[in-house]
Amino acid sequence: MGQRPNMACTWTLKEVMSYQPLQRKFFSVAAQLLKPGGMLIYSTCTITLAENEEQVAWALSTFPCLQLQPQEPRIGEEGMMGAGLSLEQLRQLQRFDPSAVPLQDPDQDALRDATAEDMIRLANKDCIGFFIAKFLKWKSTSEKDPQK
Repeated sequence: MGQRPNMACTWTLKEVMSYQPLQRKFFSVAAQLLKPGGMLIYSTCTITLAENEEQVAWALSTFPCLQLQPQEPRIGEEGMMGAGLSLEQLRQLQRFDPSAVPLQDPDQDALRDATAEDMIRLANKDCIGFFIAKFLKWKSTSEKDPQK
């Protein structure tokens, strides 16, 4: 709640359900404006499947001119199953879910011996959760796919 004071507000189901269509409108405009060879980064500050992996699956089927790309640096977890994406596609996504990290109170000695991965996981537990997908526009939006 400290990072998201608006969470104390009472949101209706209708309000929450309105985000996915709105994001699709934004995404559609961005995909149309993006030049071939350009990168489109889709990022949210939520952990819901509907606003993350489902959006990626929709984008890939709606815009065959876009290809999912690997991301560097790789500090998040892979995407969540349930949206029809392949395992390879899920590995190209980055999901930061604070509930995936057990809450512990690290002492200074434990931090001294921690790996980079341990430090990243520790930092992720203090976030509100977010998601990143990276797309490459490899051809014009209006071009037909020669393989079809």
